[in-house]
Amino acid sequence: MKDKRILTIQDVSCVGQCSLTVALPILSACGVETCILPSAVLSTHTGGFKGFTFRDLTDDIPKIENHWIAEGITFDAVYTGYLGSAKQIDFVKDIMKRTLRPGGLKIVDPAMADNGKLYVGFDEAYVKCMKDLCGYADMILPNMTEACFLTGTEYRSEGHDASYIEGLLKKLGELGTGTVVLKGILDGKNRLGNAVYDVKSGKTEYYYTERIQKTSHGTGDCYASAFTGALMQGMTVFNAAKLAADFVVESILQTIGDDDHWYGVKFEKALPVLVQALNRPEMRSENAKLITERRTYVIDGNRFSNMEGFYDEVYRVMTKGKAWDSRTGHNLDSFNDVLRGGFGMHGYGEPIRIVWKNYDKSKEDLGAEKTGKILEIILRDGEDHDCLPVLCD
Repeated sequence: MKDKRILTIQDVSCVGQCSLTVALPILSACGVETCILPSAVLSTHTGGFKGFTFRDLTDDIPKIENHWIAEGITFDAVYTGYLGSAKQIDFVKDIMKRTLRPGGLKIVDPAMADNGKLYVGFDEAYVKCMKDLCGYADMILPNMTEACFLTGTEYRSEGHDASYIEGLLKKLGELGTGTVVLKGILDGKNRLGNAVYDVKSGKTEYYYTERIQKTSHGTGDCYASAFTGALMQGMTVFNAAKLAADFVVESILQTIGDDDHWYGVKFEKALPVLVQALNRPEMRSENAKLITERRTYVIDGNRFSNMEGFYDEVYRVMTKGKAWDSRTGHNLDSFNDVLRGGFGMHGYGEPIRIVWKNYDKSKEDLGAEKTGKILEIILRDGEDHDCLPVLCD
């Protein structure tokens, strides 16, 4: 498949994991050439920081666009996030008209509201302009609050039953877009859902993940960026929506426990989810081949403090959902069998790598003797298995 080039238009929050600060690395991790057009530059994002600086770049946008036109620069998709004004929305529509290649996609995340309220600086006039942009787009990715503002629907913080969601989707489709990806559905069963609605066929598909009781800034941007990257790599809309949801869940889980990290999610630690699913090109150098040709398991010493916990972690990482059962294999001989393959995620004799994070903590928790025995098993090769260990502090 020919490599794709995408343009993403949104603000730069220099500190705070949102907007272009997350879009550029996430899209790049998906293996997509990513070009950017900053709509504004802020010292931090606006969610919880005080006294932030704001530099409006509206007047620069048409100059940049005209330079691209003169250079013949075009894109396979234009993906928009936070836009600072109605005037910028008009510029975005013009950029889409003039720089998209034939068949290029217009993807709009109407980033303007959350938790039942518009972001600071936005009003009903801005909402009206965003409606027009959504109608011009091929795909839109609103959260529940944005969907309600776009459709004039009463916002519900909970109790998103089928009739409520279906009504929202239908009204969003009437704006003129081709596909709606609705985020943040709460079904009353402690699940968080996404709905993918194809306007032309009327078909709706749902995907639910666990609901994590943690509010985090920037998760919508992480979702939209991962979704767009997956789409550009050939995934279907629904599968891209699923992967994006799983990526966001992992990003939140990677952040839990660090109370000082309130301003965003540690999406960087979840990037392997995308890399392994999407961006696995044929390696050129021999060293790169050695690294990438092995299936990698990450065992985290922060998740256990005794041997039973270690075995549970092995089950979670290496065998969950496969033939191996969590109630069996809680001894080192069985651990060796798992490494050999055929019981879990990798096949018999398949070369693997184990990354042991927070190894020093595990050595202290389990004891030097027990940890040494585990390492001895991991380091066995030949008839037993081919496992490359990486120990991390």
